Amino acid sequence: MTLALAVENDDLVVDVPEHPSVRLPLTGRDRASTLLLFGYPGRGRTRYGLAVLDESGLVMLQAPGSRSRREIEAFAGDSGLGFEIRKFTTGEEARTALARRSPAWRAVTWRRPPPPLPRLRVPGVRSLMPPKGSPRIWWREQLLFWLMWLVLAYGAAFVTLVVLTMANPGGDLRRSMGPLGVAALVLAVLTVVGAVVVVGAGRRRVRRRGARGRVLTRHGEPPCRLVVVHGRLLLETARRTREIDASRLLLYSAESGVTGLVVGDGLLHLPGRWDPQEAERFAVRNGFELETRTLSRQEYLDLTAGARDAVP
Repeated sequence: MTLALAVENDDLVVDVPEHPSVRLPLTGRDRASTLLLFGYPGRGRTRYGLAVLDESGLVMLQAPGSRSRREIEAFAGDSGLGFEIRKFTTGEEARTALARRSPAWRAVTWRRPPPPLPRLRVPGVRSLMPPKGSPRIWWREQLLFWLMWLVLAYGAAFVTLVVLTMANPGGDLRRSMGPLGVAALVLAVLTVVGAVVVVGAGRRRVRRRGARGRVLTRHGEPPCRLVVVHGRLLLETARRTREIDASRLLLYSAESGVTGLVVGDGLLHLPGRWDPQEAERFAVRNGFELETRTLSRQEYLDLTAGARDAVP
């Protein structure tokens, strides 16, 4: 990720392509103090990045990508900033540290290249078994299950027609092709109707889910939201969706102006702006315990340092 650093009028200026320049103060209480080069283990490789920290070690800005240690250290020395290198042992440790936002934190949207072609995923043995779900979603699961078998049956009938035609091109296949053709046509119609019903039900369910308080969204960048589906609490980010085992929510605001949400007893830290009314509606609708607190600076440092995972 291309990034340029400069000092102008007691401000640290961070220039990023296709994004307005970010200016971080070099004077005052919440000033930029240290440039941190960090790394942590990712999927199959080590991920690197650069972060700007204030005097309390809170993150003012962070940018992914590997950079020259010599150039960053030289710039820090010339600008009167500290320089540090930190190797996190796990991704959770890195996310927890990077989610500790400074009051002067600035969000930068890092534009990524388009994703590669999706990988081919082969269904397992469980995909061929009838689903077992709650009564509320049983009919949808059954519809998807039988729709899958309709597609397979239509494919088998079509392949049989092709094989018969190629095996005996000059023979009289009307007796065998008639029933197969009718069966293939019926299966095709049923498949299309089933697909339309499934897609329509899915869209209506998505629209109803937001209206019924099933979704709690973090405002600003990067995107992040909590979703309740069939009694399960899911965390959705731009990279993945995972299930969270928690029943308590802590909506905090620090004296310095930093806000965020803690899920569970320090299980997950989600810094950023969360609407209090939406959070209360989400908690009441889904049976979660919601606590709202105003933290001192030291309480904020202790709370965020004790989190087990986070979404910066």
